[in-house]
Amino acid sequence: MNSIEKELHRFAGVAEKMSGYDGMDYFEGDYASFDDYDSFDGDTAFDYASGGAGSEVNVSDPYVIQYVNGNAFGVTAVLFGYNNWYNDNTGQFGNPAGVTVTNLQGSSYLALLGQSNNKAFKIGKWRFQSATAGQLSQTMTLSHFDANGKQYSTPLNLSILRDAYQFQSDILDVQKIIVIDANSQITFPLLANATIVISMFPVAVLSGKSVLNGGQSLNTAVAPQLSGKNSARVNIITGGASANVVKK
Repeated sequence: MNSIEKELHRFAGVAEKMSGYDGMDYFEGDYASFDDYDSFDGDTAFDYASGGAGSEVNVSDPYVIQYVNGNAFGVTAVLFGYNNWYNDNTGQFGNPAGVTVTNLQGSSYLALLGQSNNKAFKIGKWRFQSATAGQLSQTMTLSHFDANGKQYSTPLNLSILRDAYQFQSDILDVQKIIVIDANSQITFPLLANATIVISMFPVAVLSGKSVLNGGQSLNTAVAPQLSGKNSARVNIITGGASANVVKK
């Protein structure tokens, strides 16, 4: 068997193992198995779904926050930053006057902000939606800070993070792992009269309540595939057997 045939056999084997997970995205190989997580500490952050081939996986349910800038000029909007803004008497939680922040999942933005304080979580996938020209090309800034004054920031240029299989001008899907806790804050330019909806898919959550319920403190899930669903399949034939692989 030559090296090319060996490589094709190896690829076919990998394809068979992944055939039950066509609809899921994985991040840096961290989430190979989720059979041990049959609930999410009684909350609604993760849905329980069949992964196929006799296995089951937890599928992440997003946090969805909408920002509306009622001003005729651009401002700097804030997402998270509990330790900076939990006692903001203006009720804007760091956002300028004229900016309305709404939790579209039926809860409140304040509830999500509070949750970041007592239940840190890791976001694995993001979706940004905005019909305002230029809004999805802005650069966000992720900041982590400590009470001792130490802080570091990382720029997130949305225009270069676009999924290669995405073609909608008003939707941007981004695979970017970011850990959120009370010392994490994201700021971004919100253009004049702009509206943007930010959907965040948690792939790991720390929960003390889960331990009290007999579970584990770290609960994990996979984010659903949002784009690339109509990608052509690659058909690999080896020795008469074929394996269909979704081109991603």
